[in-house]
Amino acid sequence: MTNPMSFSGKMMRTVVFPFVALLALLSSIVAHAQQTADTGPAGPQRPLVFVPGLLGSQLCRTGPDGEKTVVWGTVGAIGVFPSLALTEGADDVEPCGLIREVSFLGLYTQDVYGPFIERLEQAGYREGETLFIFDYDWRLSVFENAKRLGDFVEASGVGDGEFDIIAHSLGGLISRTYAHNDANAKNIKQLISAGTPWRGSVKALDLAEHGWGTANLFMGGLEGFRRTILTFPSMFELMPDYEGCCGETPSLVSRLLANRAEAWIALNWEGVNAETLPDLADVSDRQKELRRIVDEPLPADIQSVLVIGLDQRTPQQFLLEFIDGRGHFDIQTSWQGDGTVLRDSAVLEKRVTYPTSFSTHDEILSDTSVQDFLIAALANGAKSAIETVPVRQRTSILTSIGDMVELVGVAVVIDQPVYQTGRTATAIVHLRLANQVPADRNVLQMTVALPGEGPKPVTLVSDPQASDPSNPFEQSFSASFATGQQAGEVAVTVTIDNGVGEPRIATTVVPVLAQ
Repeated sequence: MTNPMSFSGKMMRTVVFPFVALLALLSSIVAHAQQTADTGPAGPQRPLVFVPGLLGSQLCRTGPDGEKTVVWGTVGAIGVFPSLALTEGADDVEPCGLIREVSFLGLYTQDVYGPFIERLEQAGYREGETLFIFDYDWRLSVFENAKRLGDFVEASGVGDGEFDIIAHSLGGLISRTYAHNDANAKNIKQLISAGTPWRGSVKALDLAEHGWGTANLFMGGLEGFRRTILTFPSMFELMPDYEGCCGETPSLVSRLLANRAEAWIALNWEGVNAETLPDLADVSDRQKELRRIVDEPLPADIQSVLVIGLDQRTPQQFLLEFIDGRGHFDIQTSWQGDGTVLRDSAVLEKRVTYPTSFSTHDEILSDTSVQDFLIAALANGAKSAIETVPVRQRTSILTSIGDMVELVGVAVVIDQPVYQTGRTATAIVHLRLANQVPADRNVLQMTVALPGEGPKPVTLVSDPQASDPSNPFEQSFSASFATGQQAGEVAVTVTIDNGVGEPRIATTVVPVLAQ
């Protein structure tokens, strides 16, 4: 197997469904490590523009009296999600700020981009002076938002001299399109993208099929959820389009990826009909243009830098099958991605690339080693940062025969992105070892902290059926627990402690809402 810290092997791909705000609102977020000391200079070298990912900007609707109501970016706004559907009529929704943290019913908060912005401030950046945050309507096409980014750069005066861009997920596609298409982008010094799905993500199709699990109940049901998201041009621009993404590619799949309405209708899904789908001919043209932009190098004066996540359990490939006349995507996984974006989609050839094995797609900018690299790259250039900020290496795990084996990755998966009180939840721990020898069960420990309570141990049991049958190196364990009667959060923590060295810890925090 190719070491993920080496890039001499074949470059791989996967999407982002950045999904930063998505998973910040509705899924688990690994607890952030304490911030390390600033490795940069006393002040920034150039102004910096930050472009967040999909779902990472608040959206507001302005009322007749000028009052603004948040329609995306708080838990309370989840119930009005169907109103975000893009129709042919006028749309009164506007971006209204970066999602730095999300408050769940006033009981607790989950960080989104807040810790990253704080780290930039520690390095000397000041919002509105040397740090400029581009919030945008992530429902719209990459091309529309690239134009708006250009307007933002011009209006702020950032583009009058050299400046840098850091972009997360979908923000990377927007920033690269801006750099290619806008003559005023010539002053970009470095374009640093983190977790960008250059060639789409299989997770986008999985989202269209299943929605957000239990959270669908708050968002118009699965039918209403589909009817809404399939009006977003950005959704189609994130569909997978890399080698090996789409199985045997029968004719229906080929037409689906080419954005033919009849292919979507043939899936026989509730909430999908010709009247609600966008103009898919235009969508197809934009997809082709976006792939051209990704394949072409940036102007010579702009340094392109990639930050990518590896060793996370990531959707890699789908096969289309029909069960009882309804289309279903059978998705196979790989440990060659960040949980959302496969390496094949995240990597571009001949680019300065900084990998991490310890962060998922949504948390990549909260990884302290990534933050160290970014601060060093902004101060001294990416090539110098690669030499001065070491990549954290994989850890090891004890096997059942007493050997220490490289632990490629660990993933904690909860069966729902949001719970209700009084229910039973299931947590699954997936391990990817360097060989197929079973891990020593005794080095795995799980605790669950219910709302208002401290952590309590739960017993993990071997669960081979939870593993992806296409991946013989994967081992899985599961545990069930009650969500309790109090709204708040459930924190699930898995510790791998071999008795030597630092333990490997993964924590997932999931909201619990009252019934």
